[in-house]
Amino acid sequence: MKKRVVAAVLAGVMAAGLAGCGAAAGTAAETAASHEDAAVSEEQGTEEAESETGADAAQEPVSISFYTTETGKDDMFQDLIRDFQEKNPGITVEYIAAGDDQLQKWMSLYASNEGPTVSLMDPINIYENRERMKDLTDKELIANIQEDALSTFTFDGRIYGAPYTAAGIGILYNQAVCDEAVGGTFDPASIKTRSDLEDLFNKIEATGRAGTMFTGVNWSLGAHYVGITYGAANGDVEARVQKVADLKAGQLSLADDEVINDYFDTFDMMAEHNYNKEDPLVGNINMDAQAFADGAAGTWFMGDWAWTYLGPIVEEGAEFGLLPVPLNDDPDNEVNTLLPTSFAKGYCVDASQNSKAQQAAGVKFIQYITSDEYAEEQLAKIAGQALPYKNFNGEIESPLGRSTASYISAGRNYDFYGTPDLLPSDFWYENGAYMCEYISGACDRQTLFSDMEAYWKNIQ
Repeated sequence: MKKRVVAAVLAGVMAAGLAGCGAAAGTAAETAASHEDAAVSEEQGTEEAESETGADAAQEPVSISFYTTETGKDDMFQDLIRDFQEKNPGITVEYIAAGDDQLQKWMSLYASNEGPTVSLMDPINIYENRERMKDLTDKELIANIQEDALSTFTFDGRIYGAPYTAAGIGILYNQAVCDEAVGGTFDPASIKTRSDLEDLFNKIEATGRAGTMFTGVNWSLGAHYVGITYGAANGDVEARVQKVADLKAGQLSLADDEVINDYFDTFDMMAEHNYNKEDPLVGNINMDAQAFADGAAGTWFMGDWAWTYLGPIVEEGAEFGLLPVPLNDDPDNEVNTLLPTSFAKGYCVDASQNSKAQQAAGVKFIQYITSDEYAEEQLAKIAGQALPYKNFNGEIESPLGRSTASYISAGRNYDFYGTPDLLPSDFWYENGAYMCEYISGACDRQTLFSDMEAYWKNIQ
């Protein structure tokens, strides 16, 4: 729980916090305090400040930095930076890629007074650090962004982030493997219950392949699987927030909570058919992507971002799609067939450790990524996800991205986050550790739920 306490010092807004070391967070907080003075506050909220940070200021030679927590896309971002610099002479962009300790590295940059000009972060990271971020409620900047994609990054009526892509989270399926299993054309709409899903797994295994696959890493098991248990099955956003409030107050027992138990009944069933069952914590996404592409496993709990790994290795013309994780065995429960989607990451601009000229250049960089035709083509091609930009008319090359887009267009999806402060920034780290223990058999469900309850009670 040390990481949560540390994060409160860093962000200065929530006790939920970021993951990282105490020394780094303390230094970062001190640095931020020395830079977030009245001038910066006025810069974010007045017309005079807007004129100082406008397009003209960005034309002067200026160097900025771009930090991304989107792994596996370094080549794409570096290509976009080259194109941006060619189109915007005088602006130089330093690219900073994240490793496994994404939040800790971000914190260390702030601790060294090197806060990135532009960062691509999870909504909760931006929310918890909004006091250091530039207000992006600028008509020109957001003009090309779909309105519903901005809600995740809107706090207290002000916009602090621009969405990256729309991501679908669920069970990926290999169409060819599933077709063979069902003896015809597999229809994803046929999976309406947990029993339907298990029946599919059994049929896949009858062909000599694994029914499904979990990648034993904390961000997949913790952020994504546990995350959906706080989703639409609990009701509207207000109901979801109330559930979290009850957990923080120690007024809700997860052992008595029907929704989370239903989802864990599904999890346990899937774990029995797991391709990695003998070594559930192998945690190698490249190996799992290869196994899925080869058809060694017919399905894979992941998200449509997995096309980053699958695209280069699948056979041309191979088809893949996404299934929602069924909550229970009620065929009339709509949640069983709704796909959780999220604007999982967004671009933000630092106003605490970057000059006004750098902030203006950072805004220009975000505007380029979210509106330039070449940038959108590369995002659609390489990120392989639906893009929430009004002028985007290109084709999503990823079949997984097209699958997510089909759920969205049919109204068969729901917002994974609901509200940006629903899942704290260390949620994936802490709960992911508990989930790794659980899937490896090191603890039972009662212990798992007890650890999860303790997590919430330690958040003030």
